[in-house]
Amino acid sequence: MPPWVQYSTKPSNPQYPSIPLTAEEVVDLASAFELFGYWRLDIDSGHLFATEDICRIFGLPPTEGPLNLVTFTSRIHPDDMPVLMEIYERISQERLVYQNVYRVKTDGEGYKYVRSVGRFRDKPGTGGEIVGFTEECCPQTPAVTFSEPTAAE
Repeated sequence: MPPWVQYSTKPSNPQYPSIPLTAEEVVDLASAFELFGYWRLDIDSGHLFATEDICRIFGLPPTEGPLNLVTFTSRIHPDDMPVLMEIYERISQERLVYQNVYRVKTDGEGYKYVRSVGRFRDKPGTGGEIVGFTEECCPQTPAVTFSEPTAAE
């Protein structure tokens, strides 16, 4: 297994209430400056559902319903696809949590790095689903960015 794939059976992380932060504040902070989207892969149907930011990360137009998997996977670097397929197979069989860094086509000729974190979720009466988030990896150059607070703050 390549070194950029990690599996875990770590339980959920309950540390943010000790600050205290609400779950909504945690998500807002995590997604404040980078594209950060959520997705769900239905194991029985093979349908992938994703938020608008996932579509932006992959350079696709937002869509209602499942994404076109052929178009979606064509945006992933060909050397990374076999690893991703192995990840999803292993997660669905062993009910694991994972994180992975892989490459996605940019608007130009190059690729950018993204990180996905996902886990198996039971869905009664089905084979279950894999849910997770994907984010663009931060650029490696030092920078400071400021943004106006959202209305909820």
